[in-house]
Amino acid sequence: MRTRPVMFAVIATILALALSGAGQQSAEQLYKTGLYEEEVGGDLQKAIGIFQEILKRFPDNREVAAKAQLHIGLCYEKLGTTEAEKAFQKVIDNYPEQSGAVREARDKLAPLLKARGAAKGAAPEKTLNVRMIWSGTEARNATQVSPDGASLAFFDEAAGNLCIKEISSGKVTAVVRRDPAGKPYEFPVGARWSPDGKRLAYGWFNADNSIELRMVGIDGSNLRTLYSRKNEMMFPTAWSPDGRTIAVGMAKDFYKSYDIGLVSAEDGSLRILKTEALPKVPPKSVTFSPDGRFLLVDPPQKDGDTKRDIVTLAVDGTREVRVVEHPADDTILGWVPGSDRLLFLSDRTGTPDAWVVDIADGRAHGEPQLVRSNLGQISPLGITREGALIYSLAINISDVFTASVDLDKRAVIEPPKVLPQPLVGADHEPQWSPDGKNLAFYSVGPAAPGARGPMALKIRSESTGETRELKTNLLWISRPAWAPDGRSLFVVGSDGRNTLALFQVQVETGLTTFLVDSEPGANIKFIAPARDGKSVFYTYFEFAKKRSRIMSLDLATRESRELYRQDAPPDITGLSVSPAGQELIFGTLAPGDSYVLMAIPLAGGPLREIIKAKSSSFGISLSIYGGCWTPDGKQILSFRDVGQGRERKSELCSVPAAGGEVRGAGLVVEGSPSHLSLHPDGRRLAYAVSRSGTEIWVMENFLPAEKK
Repeated sequence: MRTRPVMFAVIATILALALSGAGQQSAEQLYKTGLYEEEVGGDLQKAIGIFQEILKRFPDNREVAAKAQLHIGLCYEKLGTTEAEKAFQKVIDNYPEQSGAVREARDKLAPLLKARGAAKGAAPEKTLNVRMIWSGTEARNATQVSPDGASLAFFDEAAGNLCIKEISSGKVTAVVRRDPAGKPYEFPVGARWSPDGKRLAYGWFNADNSIELRMVGIDGSNLRTLYSRKNEMMFPTAWSPDGRTIAVGMAKDFYKSYDIGLVSAEDGSLRILKTEALPKVPPKSVTFSPDGRFLLVDPPQKDGDTKRDIVTLAVDGTREVRVVEHPADDTILGWVPGSDRLLFLSDRTGTPDAWVVDIADGRAHGEPQLVRSNLGQISPLGITREGALIYSLAINISDVFTASVDLDKRAVIEPPKVLPQPLVGADHEPQWSPDGKNLAFYSVGPAAPGARGPMALKIRSESTGETRELKTNLLWISRPAWAPDGRSLFVVGSDGRNTLALFQVQVETGLTTFLVDSEPGANIKFIAPARDGKSVFYTYFEFAKKRSRIMSLDLATRESRELYRQDAPPDITGLSVSPAGQELIFGTLAPGDSYVLMAIPLAGGPLREIIKAKSSSFGISLSIYGGCWTPDGKQILSFRDVGQGRERKSELCSVPAAGGEVRGAGLVVEGSPSHLSLHPDGRRLAYAVSRSGTEIWVMENFLPAEKK
């Protein structure tokens, strides 16, 4: 029975002979020395000293440091001191990603806290903790947190890789690497963690526009394709608790229909659970019930609606029940760990709040209870086993600015000032009317949880300063462009029936006329009315066919004809018609990361290159949204970057329409302006400055106490 003491004695002897002193020992070796003193030598104070030495010398070796901190607590516990409680709490607070050590510390801490609470006559309280754990461009591509809360799966947009980010250290590991020689439209989407945290299911977008279901170990091993079929897009949405089944969403023919299915993680066999469940609009969140018998989804209350309810679908296909049904918008957040209580987000109080409802046998029991108010427009990334909610928060604000310049003298007449509006950060894409008497733009109102707010076209009078809203039937609006007579606006938008379609809106009445829709796998992106008012030009990006086209729509006959086409990527960006109506300019990228500004003679003839330079030489306004003509048609205005990072600034510049040198125009502004519009007087400018990004937050100790 002396095997264990002898084993530790041998380890200690080997360590003593092999090393000349503690200063040469690694963290692992020093940890084994402390473990020997604790369990074999019995000198607990000496063991505590060794473990504390590890914390001082090897703070970056978090796995060993967490175990050392745990054993400090175990030693104090054996000594019968109150320091044990503090030591265990430090494991939880300082090493949250070390799930094994944290779990053992919690197990040890729970009876200590209970005993202390009983002695004081009150239970210990946990403090709400909300902190940001990631922000930046890559954060927007995070898909889900691991079950232990230690890592996030995300898509590296630049490299096209499926990656894992360790939250505590920030370390990024590529799990699946895209072939650098592969086609640019091949990349991973929608990764979901298995319940044991050892595998990832994800979609892989192929060059033929299908998305196949794949599975891989988090170390990159055992990569398998579970399901692949042409013209079908399969997205993993949730794993069953036993890890044997993956719930999927299946879009066919670019969202003409959307099915809900179950795929075996063992052999890839598919079973459709609900056929054509949600035409064009999939659920926001999907989760299995804790017993695996039901799938919970949050579809729109009706087709084309932005409000959602929560529905249970029996996995055996026998029934479907609405468990959260309310006129408000209700979306799934996840399950309270170790319970049958569903956490969901709802705006039924007027703000996005967290609620819980008891679910048993696929049905709701009792009324939902408010847990926490006003979480914001969050998108859930998962609830960890410890009950922490991980979520992302999109930052997307835009303001309209006006300024005046003397282009001849290249001087500022009036510095930029923000357009005064009731809601800050809600105004986009300003455009002066042809007579200069009005400024059109659109605004985005306060949003429901996880959704974009209501959008409205607005007209501001230059003479009175008053702004009025055009009442339309459009749910989504962008790219407002004035008709030459100033009596209507052309917009890209959606009325719920037609998506990314071209519409014409009457300025006086708001009456909206549908003109042309996008086909599945394509979208209308930019528009420019012809100067004679008889047609409107638009760019047509056909994602399914990998091409971009410039089209001309005859407003009398409603017939479209092609003016220009090119393979995509790259796409065609920006459209603008010259003041005389003779040329249509657009931008695109050329090999070697060069931006090219081109002109199409509308009377016929070859394309004309206006300027070509490295894309980094131009700001977002020119390279993405196109240029703005001066009234005499001799210059094209835009903004170019002159700063970086937080100090980012942009300079107004001009490009000769005949081609030539890019010159500064005297105005430097903060940020990256877009959608530049020049008043007919040739002096006043209007433009938008947007600030966008994604933050990922963790919220701890917010869940209600467990029911007794």
